[in-house]
Amino acid sequence: MGTQVTLLERNPRIGIKILISGGGKCNITHSGDIDHVLDAFLPAERRFLKPALYRFSNTDLLALLEKHGLQTEARPNGRVFPRLGNAKDVMRAFEQILQDASVSIKMNTRVEGILAEQGRVTGVLANGAVIPASQIVIATGGVSYPKTGTTGDGIRWTSLLGHTIVPLRAALAPMTTTSPHLAAWSGVALRGGRLNVVQSGKTLIHWDDDILFTHEGISGPAALEVSRTAARAMEHGSVDLVFDFTRGRQYGVVDAELNGAIQKQRNKTIATFLEQWLPNRLVHPLLNSLDLDPHTRGHVLTRDQRRAVVRLLTGWTIGTIARVPLERGEVTAGGVSLDEVEPRTMRSRIIKGLYLCGEVLDIAGPVGGYNLQAAFSTGFVAGESAAEDWLRNSTGE
Repeated sequence: MGTQVTLLERNPRIGIKILISGGGKCNITHSGDIDHVLDAFLPAERRFLKPALYRFSNTDLLALLEKHGLQTEARPNGRVFPRLGNAKDVMRAFEQILQDASVSIKMNTRVEGILAEQGRVTGVLANGAVIPASQIVIATGGVSYPKTGTTGDGIRWTSLLGHTIVPLRAALAPMTTTSPHLAAWSGVALRGGRLNVVQSGKTLIHWDDDILFTHEGISGPAALEVSRTAARAMEHGSVDLVFDFTRGRQYGVVDAELNGAIQKQRNKTIATFLEQWLPNRLVHPLLNSLDLDPHTRGHVLTRDQRRAVVRLLTGWTIGTIARVPLERGEVTAGGVSLDEVEPRTMRSRIIKGLYLCGEVLDIAGPVGGYNLQAAFSTGFVAGESAAEDWLRNSTGE
């Protein structure tokens, strides 16, 4: 289009968040069709993202990266990674794209604010100097991993310009809990179960996947997926984490299965029976929490004791959530209200010449490449719209 594009980067290099994503492997996108990708988001987010995903889809993204030398592969779960498993390869492709487009990149440039007059942007203040601009795209991310430079600058700028900011909350974050056993259990994984977020006896959300105990709480896929709901619920009262080792099986079915196993091998200890459900490091502590000797043999186990074990298997309360750290979330929920951004163009409805994309918006999807795809799609549309508007204004059309 012949537009003059300048990228202002506060860090000494671009793409730091991409380089650390996926443990340095970068889960670029998801291989599902567009409807599948959209269905990963909340309804309002889905409606907002739909035009952008259809304008620049996951297949469009991968074709662009492949054109610039990146080979990718989709795993059985649909997650797409660089074939050699190195995020640096992804960044090399993006750097080539910028070079081919003749984008001017200014590193170590800290933007301090967006300048506007009479409802239209006029430039940015960066490193103490004014840089005039008639079109500005904000792609600064949220507030997660602030050491990479994502300290909420774009959210602050848009707020000062009059945008409504949906409260920021952690998403895809580990959670700290009040359990006294964390130090002893750090590194223990619970696999194949269901993690429930419970408030006032009501399950708000559950997720079937693994969790991992840390020295201060829990992490792992299931913990990350429920963290957004948990963080929001904590604003209204205490929230518990409850783990179902049976992944939602009915109490009566589990009781009958355990009783049947005991009847067949009545001389085995209850600890031995539980090894099929629990990690070895948890068997004795959890049985002790029921005041049940792990060495109790099946033929002396009472019905009440057996039922207590079944209740533990189907709903063990890990502890009360103490904190969902916003800065450690893989993405930030909240941000600029979607009602104030045009979904087909990413234009601000508040300030002319301003375009918003990525994590600065109130969008947060699950693990699996969905959030990066949302950022790439909205970023593409924002850039395209800004370029079209610049060209239209410069030619007087």
